[in-house]
Amino acid sequence: MKSTIASTILLSSLALAMPQPEVARAAQQTDVANLMDLVIAGKLKCYNTAVLFARGTFDSGNIGVWVGPALQQSVLNELDDAAAFQGVSEKDYPASLGDYVKTSGSKTCAKSCAKTVTDYLKKCPTANIFLSGWSQGALCTHTCLEELKGTTALKNIKGVTTFGDEAGLMDPKVIPAFPKEIPVKSFCVEDSVAPDVLCTKTLASGFKLPSSISEFKDIVVDAMIGLTKVAVNSEQRSSVSSILFGMTSGFLSVTDYFLADVKAGKVRRWAVLPQHFKYASNGMTGEAAEWMNAQIKKA
Repeated sequence: MKSTIASTILLSSLALAMPQPEVARAAQQTDVANLMDLVIAGKLKCYNTAVLFARGTFDSGNIGVWVGPALQQSVLNELDDAAAFQGVSEKDYPASLGDYVKTSGSKTCAKSCAKTVTDYLKKCPTANIFLSGWSQGALCTHTCLEELKGTTALKNIKGVTTFGDEAGLMDPKVIPAFPKEIPVKSFCVEDSVAPDVLCTKTLASGFKLPSSISEFKDIVVDAMIGLTKVAVNSEQRSSVSSILFGMTSGFLSVTDYFLADVKAGKVRRWAVLPQHFKYASNGMTGEAAEWMNAQIKKA
């Protein structure tokens, strides 16, 4: 009861400071990429390289607006448009806060990811496949490879790129390490003043983790109100209100998990801050595309 009351207070106080969620634009397509599905359906010829991307929590479409589109453009630029870029199905993977905190990431994302890979390889058996993910989507790349374990599809996986991967904060029995034979390039904002604490090995000096619901509001939610300063385009700016609304309204259903994590010393996985959203604007998606190209040339 106390946690429910505290959560309600959190929502009420935040409502005065945050913008209200906007109606989604029906014509928006920048957050969707389905080239692998079109190949699988026989509507396009095979691309020798395919990249399957899993978006982060609350992100829209199937590639989102924060990392997916920038990575897509970087990959197409690097490979002269010779790549099928695809997002994990929005229907199969809702990228919800509940999945993130209750089961350390969506299990349906892993199954959907593995199915898309195997279906694509049935059409294009010699294709080079890359998996990529941001935030909760990065966790999906771990579990997707676990789903593919023991299959012939694994030999076509030429690499994995992750952004803001929280796997180090999760139970390794639930989120396994990547197979040693798969090349991996992980990107994390390691800025000494404002790092992405979801993926850094150590916390920033002086950074305090929340130990109560009120501190969660003060340390995390209030900081996230400044997310508009990180946004670099209209799509990202438009999504800020939806992210804030999703964080606060979704918190009602997972408050007990937050308090349990506080007690168990696992609350760091709740410390999502604006710097977790910088991967499209700091050049790391371009580095990821260059790395993928290098892996193709090695093959």
